[in-house]
Amino acid sequence: MKNLFAFIFLLITTISFAWAQDFITRGKIEFEVKRNIKRIVSAQQGAGDGFLSSLPEFDISYRDLIFSWNQSIYQPGRKNLTSVFPSSGEVYIDLEKRQSIRKSRFIDEEYVLADTLQKIRWKIENETRKIAGWECRKAVGRIYDSVYVVAFYCPEMIPQGGPELFSGLPGMILGLAIPRQYTTWFATKIEIANIDETKIVPPVIKKNKQYNKKELAEIMLKKFKDSGMWKDATLERVLQSMSSYTLQ
Repeated sequence: MKNLFAFIFLLITTISFAWAQDFITRGKIEFEVKRNIKRIVSAQQGAGDGFLSSLPEFDISYRDLIFSWNQSIYQPGRKNLTSVFPSSGEVYIDLEKRQSIRKSRFIDEEYVLADTLQKIRWKIENETRKIAGWECRKAVGRIYDSVYVVAFYCPEMIPQGGPELFSGLPGMILGLAIPRQYTTWFATKIEIANIDETKIVPPVIKKNKQYNKKELAEIMLKKFKDSGMWKDATLERVLQSMSSYTLQ
């Protein structure tokens, strides 16, 4: 009987070790964020040809995603001095609670927004590709009813997260494209050892006050009207604009 218990213990230990080797639960991913500036600007009214010709075609910046099981922090990565979109935005996600805490700058102030994760309708396809050396599978999703998203996720990475606020696939998202926003996110480097998990905490600011989406939208609406930046702004329009996944 003693030998039987020893055998069962050894079997469980071996299976657990093999599972830990085959599946990743924590790590650090560097994402290259690539925006087609000319397409973004030309989509706005009043952009002249002279102004467009002075712009670079693409803007590239880098962001890091540090994750451990169901928690992650997405934050600015290494600097690209030529980037037009420097960002101080951060987003903390708890997949188990389906909550996000997001820090971003609006005009001259930083705000922290607490919100629930949006459920994305994904359709998994058969296409695969390697991203940063990892085998990934394609999925197509839709947000806000009409905005299509193309994602590539890695089944070997257990947490169902990804860049920005994207989640819900059976593995970590390593590649992402939103054609309507002319923006892509692709992993360039992945580390699975010596991860500093102490960095996976919700972002804070000096005021250290969290707003829900409606409260923050009301603040933004007042600032828009006071500054004259968006004279015909309404609360509904501001709420829609806040739903953008591109952090600033």
